[in-house]
Amino acid sequence: MSDTGVIADGRVQAPGEGLDPATARAEAMRILASVAVARNLELKSDVVVEVIGKAGIRKFVKDSMYDHTTPAELQLLGRVDSSLGVVPVGADIERIYLDLLEDGVLGLYDPKTKTLFIGDFVTSGMLSMVVGHEIAHGLQDMYFDLGALQEPIRHDSDAETARRYLVEGDAQASYLAWVSGEPGVAAIEDAVLDAMGDQVLELAGVASKHPVLARALQMPYTDGTATVIRLVKKSGWKAVDELYAKLPATSEQMLHVDKLVARERAIPAKLDVGALEAVLPDLALVWHDNLGEAALLSMLAEVDDATVARTAAGGWGGDFFVALDRKDNPLPSPVVAGVIAWDSEADAREFVPVFTRYLQKHAAQGTVIDRKGHKVVFAAGVPKGVDGRALTTALWRGTHVGT
Repeated sequence: MSDTGVIADGRVQAPGEGLDPATARAEAMRILASVAVARNLELKSDVVVEVIGKAGIRKFVKDSMYDHTTPAELQLLGRVDSSLGVVPVGADIERIYLDLLEDGVLGLYDPKTKTLFIGDFVTSGMLSMVVGHEIAHGLQDMYFDLGALQEPIRHDSDAETARRYLVEGDAQASYLAWVSGEPGVAAIEDAVLDAMGDQVLELAGVASKHPVLARALQMPYTDGTATVIRLVKKSGWKAVDELYAKLPATSEQMLHVDKLVARERAIPAKLDVGALEAVLPDLALVWHDNLGEAALLSMLAEVDDATVARTAAGGWGGDFFVALDRKDNPLPSPVVAGVIAWDSEADAREFVPVFTRYLQKHAAQGTVIDRKGHKVVFAAGVPKGVDGRALTTALWRGTHVGT
């Protein structure tokens, strides 16, 4: 999607009389220079500011949705999500995204036109927050080419997620540095950052009919922000600038500042589709990808509180999954089979019972999960009649972890 926006956290916005465009532009110009000082970047240009209604946001998002993705690919990814319980089987993924973003987006920055769009429904009490975040995106674009950063990374969704955490976390941290005054982000305590992230994990079910997806959309603004702020406290804003030259590779890095600083690499993991042919003979590969710690965390928080979910997702090492379907007469949702490597056997042990509860409660059709040492294999959307034990054996036969 070729836009970067600020998403509401589920709070109902009070109806207003409509935001005056002149007011929005004046507020943007007032804030731009101050945010630049707080972010420790010099202004290179002005930012165009426009006011947009909800219908305009929906149209913009829909047009942007297909800049780099075809409708067929989006529907396939939605069907993969349905196998994993992120959305219901048979759901219209385009409509779900559009509804979530139309309801949640308060403003957005378009790097193609260098324009900041502010929702005409934004109240006076929210205006500075929305403008502050979006102006920060305009500032980012002057230095780091946001358009290039928003091109998808096919078959490495976790790297794409990590990049989103950086962009949104940097923008929100810049806004918070401005409103914090002279102390900047040093004034923001770790406990506050932790509370922001846990609130998103625990309240997504109240705010949305699709809480796993809602968490995935909102976590860059909380967990991403927390990591950026912790990095600034440790090494200054220059360390954030350097991330754009050497982008974070995993969401794990953007969830744990120590792992970001250490550039902890993912453990290579693969699953040989050929090993599954005997158990799933009429299915063929339709997609392959990875999940990453952030995606797993958004799922685990559906069945346990934030503390347990974070502990269970922590220690992620690397993962890989395949999606299999019939070429003709597709299944209601594809079979999704994968392998997850953990940093230690203890980490894998903590993960399995929570993920098992999630799969059994939310994933499509039949599921399997098994652990050996620090490795876990799983499958969801398994058709009736498939022997679970045989499938588990095949998963282990096809698993390759490490160099």
